[in-house]
Amino acid sequence: MKPTVLFTLLASGAYAAATPAIPGYSPRTRGMNPHHHAPLRLLHTFTPISTSGKSFRLLASSTESTKGGAILGLPDNDLSTVRTTIRIPAAKMPTAGPTANNTVGEYAASFWVGIDSATDACGAGGSLRAGVDIFWDGTLGGQQTPFAWYQGPGQADVVGFGGGFPVGEGDLVRLTLEAGPAGGEEIAVVAENFGRNVTRADEGAVPVRKVRKVLPAEAGGQKLCRGEAAWMVEDFPLQGRPEFPTALANFTSVTFNTGITLDDGTEKDLTGAEVLDIQLEAQGGRLTSCEVVDDRNVKCARVVGDN
Repeated sequence: MKPTVLFTLLASGAYAAATPAIPGYSPRTRGMNPHHHAPLRLLHTFTPISTSGKSFRLLASSTESTKGGAILGLPDNDLSTVRTTIRIPAAKMPTAGPTANNTVGEYAASFWVGIDSATDACGAGGSLRAGVDIFWDGTLGGQQTPFAWYQGPGQADVVGFGGGFPVGEGDLVRLTLEAGPAGGEEIAVVAENFGRNVTRADEGAVPVRKVRKVLPAEAGGQKLCRGEAAWMVEDFPLQGRPEFPTALANFTSVTFNTGITLDDGTEKDLTGAEVLDIQLEAQGGRLTSCEVVDDRNVKCARVVGDN
């Protein structure tokens, strides 16, 4: 086990051991692992992975990545809304790789949708994203309560939706990002929870809970350029310590059902999306196997290396 992984596991375990085992607490709510969000710098070479040429995979390089999923660039900067529907997976302790089977360790994974959030394509511009984090903490008996959050331009870190929007393992959740028209004064995040017993979040499904957060389109000198949509699995680093990613939880697999609407009302699919995987040598190399399915879904499985 390399020092970075060992530090993360030992530090998280020591912290949790000193924290009362309060039901429903997670590393996120305790403040142990707030996101340190940094855009992914695309330094890889793109090579087609399908004969249709519709999707592309980022090849491994000397640059490691804490993010996996799909990124779609919109050169006309005309994104209006970006959404995803996911079923929240269970966080489990990995059984393979350098971080496996640490019964007092802490594991986490984050699943999110974003506008201008995955790369630095917009330079110093803002970003808008929303997601759900899952946790497994051995010192607190294993799997902990998922945490739903959002982050807008000018916000240094993610913000929880609060007690009015609880989520749990198995819930079907839809997250919609409303970028608004170019030059608009407001943007918004809509979160809907359809519960565990709904198979699809279609027009006939009624959410058990729904919340809408309106945000300023520009804050702290940052605003959206509306040129990139992303659906990501992230092994987020400790706040202020980007060199220390949390040990990635085993989530088996997750599927993002996607949706994109342009300013003129046109619906767009994932044709031309770039696919990437989490690559962290200290945790075993490639940690996800992501693909675009039917031009509408992004599926990411949890793997270790080439297995």
